[in-house]
Amino acid sequence: MTDQLKVLKYYLYYKYILPRNPFLRDRKALKQWQGKKLEKHLAYVAGHVPLYRGRRKLSSYPVIDKAFMMKHFDRMNTVRISRKEAEAFALRAERDRDFAPKLRGVTVGLSSGTSGHRGIFLVSDEEKVRWAGYVLAKFLPGSILESMDIAFFMRADSNLYQAVNSRRIRFHFFDIYQDMEEHIKRLEALQPRILVGQPSLLLMLGEQVERGALHISPEVLISIAEVLEGEDETRLKKVFRQKVIHQVYQCTEGCLASTCPLGTLHLNEDIVHIGRQYLEGRRFVPIVTDFERKAQPMIRYRLNDILVEREKPCACGSPFLALEKIEGREDDMFSFLDEQGREKWIFPDFIRRCVLFAGVKRGERGGAVAARKGEGSAGGKKTARDRAEGTWEYRVVQSPDRSITVYAELSPAEEEAVRREFQKLIRDRELVLPEICFAPYDRELGKKLKRIQRIQASETKNRDL
Repeated sequence: MTDQLKVLKYYLYYKYILPRNPFLRDRKALKQWQGKKLEKHLAYVAGHVPLYRGRRKLSSYPVIDKAFMMKHFDRMNTVRISRKEAEAFALRAERDRDFAPKLRGVTVGLSSGTSGHRGIFLVSDEEKVRWAGYVLAKFLPGSILESMDIAFFMRADSNLYQAVNSRRIRFHFFDIYQDMEEHIKRLEALQPRILVGQPSLLLMLGEQVERGALHISPEVLISIAEVLEGEDETRLKKVFRQKVIHQVYQCTEGCLASTCPLGTLHLNEDIVHIGRQYLEGRRFVPIVTDFERKAQPMIRYRLNDILVEREKPCACGSPFLALEKIEGREDDMFSFLDEQGREKWIFPDFIRRCVLFAGVKRGERGGAVAARKGEGSAGGKKTARDRAEGTWEYRVVQSPDRSITVYAELSPAEEEAVRREFQKLIRDRELVLPEICFAPYDRELGKKLKRIQRIQASETKNRDL
């Protein structure tokens, strides 16, 4: 059977057959079904993965992270590929920008290393076509038999995405490291029905649409790789005239969540089991067990992402856990000292609010400030209308010494409004206010945008070297 036929098989399974399974009626039935899937998968893992030989119960597996997986890479895959050869192969593909070759029939990928440590993932051909069928079932508008051009902006291409290509469905890779002007010309000629990219990239394209430099009307917009901030989502809906901005929460460890037709992000609990380590209230860190991957099994893999459960179930009726949002990474929680000198941690969302709440208040007078400055959309600065609506580009970064820098194009009055929000947060939490600085907005093209970021001492040392 060809890859295209296998993709079609999995598409039909995930689109039409699986949704009719009785396990989808409620959470209790879902858990029972997951238990059977896990039992079967762990029996395979116990017999084929050297490190996990004989382990048949999920509770007998250690909770692992990326460092553990990389350390034991050679004994945690079933395709007999060593970390050394996989790493060399993946780095060569990155250097040559040629992602077509496979290593002994296995797709090898390199994670972007947002948390400071890159990971290597292995995907077999069968897993590749299963993933392609699953993603198409989730996001394809209309029928799989219709003609469809999909434009996706990513750091690296992969055999994983090319598995989808057929005469009707065509994936077009746009390298985010390449010239944006050429991308715009290519998009204009392509007129994609589906546009996939990082929120920061989608916003850049949206700005070109507003300026009249790009004329595209995708049916589906899919946000990947970065946290989709609420204000960015609102902006993208408006510019591209979308009711829903779809999200795919995918990483080295698997395709973990996706949006339903109502726009709610749900865990993909038909292909992964997600344990939850709660931090505070409805915030939790996911512990992932994928019961489909065999080349490189992911069992009880702890991510450092902070997810927030929805307070109420989604109206779509899905039994899969609904998320309020992906808040950010655990290692991007900001560190403060209280009045007794003890370290206290603040979640990224509270830092985000210090900027956004100041922006809402400032919106009443922001347009006049921008109008005086004569700012326009070109070059990344916001128009007077944008600033009046309280939307602008920003980043908030905490240094190892706990000082905070807000990167944004702000007037002195606006800077003071942001500073007051931080003072309020610090006062409410009975903390010591660190130094707060302001600088013009900047970001490095080709890297994931992290609006809230804490730089650790080890990262500073690596940059100095």
